[in-house]
Amino acid sequence: MRFYLTKITSNYKSLLDQARMTPSSYSQSSIHILLLFAAVLAVMALVGNWIGGYHFAFMEINQLSSGISPLLLENLTVFGDGVFLLALVLLFSCRNIRLHWTVLFTSIVAAVVVNLLKDYFAMPRPPAVLDPETFNLLGRAYKARSFPSGHTVTAFLIASMCFCYIKNMYFKISILILAALVGLSRVLLGVHWPMDVLVGGSLGIILGVGGVIITAKWKFGLCAFVHLFTMTLMVIACVAIFVDGNDYKLAMPMLYVVSAAALIQMVRSYIWVK
Repeated sequence: MRFYLTKITSNYKSLLDQARMTPSSYSQSSIHILLLFAAVLAVMALVGNWIGGYHFAFMEINQLSSGISPLLLENLTVFGDGVFLLALVLLFSCRNIRLHWTVLFTSIVAAVVVNLLKDYFAMPRPPAVLDPETFNLLGRAYKARSFPSGHTVTAFLIASMCFCYIKNMYFKISILILAALVGLSRVLLGVHWPMDVLVGGSLGIILGVGGVIITAKWKFGLCAFVHLFTMTLMVIACVAIFVDGNDYKLAMPMLYVVSAAALIQMVRSYIWVK
């Protein structure tokens, strides 16, 4: 048993040393592309608000959901759920300590910023403003704290981090498209206005880019204490999916599979050491 624990500790220390010694590299061109995209989203929000007010284009977009499978929409929108995304990070980047530090830092900053904005503006959501018979609503009828869309911020936050580190252009574009579809799903589900989504996307990109730049220079999180804390949060996220579930019940099978796979991956990477 002592030999096995020594082996686990040695394996973990080597991972930490590798993370500290490996320089963080991200493409400056990727940063510029993301910031340009964020600016485009912000301009779209401003123009839309100027032309049609805060609720612009909601009905036109939301009515499209009548021809889309609820199964697809619910499985798509959970990619903006912070708990589920932590499980995905654990599954696909279980041993990437540097990425874990970036995710932790940006997630904390984003959570503070988004909740402050939601409380400050306190904008009502579509179910609190519109007659239920006039628009399509799927899932729980959230009524408060609409601006900005937290799901969209989270989706673009993670997408921006991945965009900076992934070298394959196909995956770069795919991850941004997925984040955009998450934002669109919030309007199709009837729980957010397009303004919430556009601003949320722009904000998520800015916070994600900022997090990548800061954590590349600030290596505070590349130590055992911070990383083990991050790992604990990701494991708790996986367990929480089994215990608490999700508001979008049609997405639960996918959430269960990802969470179980992430926990298995964690055990294989850190505990089941050969």
